[in-house]
Parts: sequence; C-alpha cells; structure tokens
Amino acid sequence: MRVMLNAKQYPAVNYDLSFPKMQFARAYYDACKFSENFYGMNDLITHCNITPTDYSDLYPLIVFDVSKQSERLKSTVIDVQIKASFTEAVPAHTNAFAVVVSDRMLQF
Repeated sequence: MRVMLNAKQYPAVNYDLSFPKMQFARAYYDACKFSENFYGMNDLITHCNITPTDYSDLYPLIVFDVSKQSERLKSTVIDVQIKASFTEAVPAHTNAFAVVVSDRMLQF
C-alpha cells in the first residue's frame, strides 16, 4: 500500500501487510502513533488503547504521514492517489475510505 503525491511515493517502501498472517506491525505502529505525531502530544496522553488483535479484526486503519515532503509539493496543487495491491480477491461490498487531514485550505 502506498500514497502517491504528484508521482512521489509515500512511504518510500510499500507497506507489505498480511492480516491473516498477523504481519501488520508497521501499520499498527503508525496508526497508534498518529495522534502523537500529528498533535505533538506525549504518548502517555495519546496512547491509542487498541490491541494488535483489535486492530487486525476491528480497526485496520492505514495511516500515511506525508508531512515530511519537499517544499515544492507544499506550494503547488497536489494529485493524491492511494494505491494498493492484494494477493487475493477483495470480498464483494468491501469499502475503503480516505480521510485527509491538512492545515491548508482545500479547493475543489
């Protein structure tokens, strides 16, 4: 899984996840650290309180922190794409949602 911002990939190395094999530590860590990284608050205050099992079964959130991008991207219009590859067919009626958190005024 990855995010493309004007053809630049974030993260530089794809997430290689397997929820059935319990291989999601990097995604779990990033999801748990979101509030600490975004709000700059101490982990003791923002601790996510989601166990790895609950994350896998109930809250499989993938967080892409693209705040560390080049200055060139910060001052231009950005094309955002979320790309994912799956080893198996995705079940029918599966939904994916994207939430963009930004400190810039968005125009459509």
